[in-house]
Amino acid sequence: MRVPLVQYVPSPHRSWRMVQRSLLVYKHDWMVIFSGFFEPVFYLFGIGLGLGALIPQVGGVSYAAFVAPGLLAASCMNGAITDGFFNIFFKLHYQRTYEGVLATPMRVPDIAFGEMLWALGRGTLYAAAFLVTVLVLGALSSTPMILAWTGVLAFPAAILVSASFASIALCITSVVKKVEDFDMVMGLVVMPMFLFSGTFFPTDRMPLAARLIIEVLPLHHGVVVLRQLTTGQVDVSILLHLGYLIVIGTTAFAVAMMRLEKALVK
Repeated sequence: MRVPLVQYVPSPHRSWRMVQRSLLVYKHDWMVIFSGFFEPVFYLFGIGLGLGALIPQVGGVSYAAFVAPGLLAASCMNGAITDGFFNIFFKLHYQRTYEGVLATPMRVPDIAFGEMLWALGRGTLYAAAFLVTVLVLGALSSTPMILAWTGVLAFPAAILVSASFASIALCITSVVKKVEDFDMVMGLVVMPMFLFSGTFFPTDRMPLAARLIIEVLPLHHGVVVLRQLTTGQVDVSILLHLGYLIVIGTTAFAVAMMRLEKALVK
């Protein structure tokens, strides 16, 4: 018997209940949410403004303006994967939270979408706080890092980047079997992606083989989109990068939903 496709469509109302649950859980530990925000800010101070004072322009803009959108994309990634990895993993394998949730009218797609929304919310919060920091630092240091009116679109673009990484994190968590596996994911995937996705240097300086690998990384596409918007150097290629983020995020969420269905519904 074929299952109707509508069974795999999340209910926004029920999914929002998962977000409300997370809000209640973190109500008294809200500083935990902000903990991951500071790392990109420290990089912005130390490398963007500190080391950047010794570096000539990159791509026609100051080094600080070049690095800032890359670190904004990294903020989106950090916020999304922090909840998308560890928070969901412990609920799934240790706390057995979802087994109790499924005793209510909630379905697996509702749980998956609700958790993705919560991870997206954390990534969006990091992005908003980082953008405010960039504006304030730019004004105080006389080194503007948002150079064009298209910078107003950086925030909605950052939401898309966060959504893509939230879905990817949910997908990876649905595959990981033990918490120690996250050490390999963070060390061999997340950290190299942060360093080599064009955050700190132009990727066109890399050898061809390295560039081909970099162009597969989702963070690279997020960095390019945000850099084009904040510097005003927007061209038609931005549509390809946006399309990549949408496709990989949608695909990752669909895979995560199917794997969670298999794990939770016996």
